[in-house]
Amino acid sequence: MALPASKRTGELANTMVSRFALTPFAAVMLSMMFALNDAQLALVMTAAVSVSVEKRGVFLERVAAPLRLRGPHFTDPDLGAAIQTALTGLIQSAA
Repeated sequence: MALPASKRTGELANTMVSRFALTPFAAVMLSMMFALNDAQLALVMTAAVSVSVEKRGVFLERVAAPLRLRGPHFTDPDLGAAIQTALTGLIQSAA
C-alpha cells in the first residue's frame, strides 16, 4: 500500500534534515555562518558590484574570513575593513 504524497514528502524532508544535521560538514557550515543587518548587507552588495562577476565568490570569501575570526559580534568598522581588504587586488584600476 502506497503512502499519501504529503506523508512521503514529509518523511523525505525529515530524513534529509536528520542526515544533514548529523554530518560533520553541517556542523562546520553552521559554525561558519554569521548574520548581517540590512545596512551591512547593502554595503557588501554595493562593494560586490565593483568586482567582476567571476571574482565575486572570492570577494565574499575574503569578506567572510576575518569576520569569522571576530566571532558573531563584529562591528560596522570591522565589516568596512574586511570589505576594503577583500577588494585589494580584485578590482582593476582605471589608470
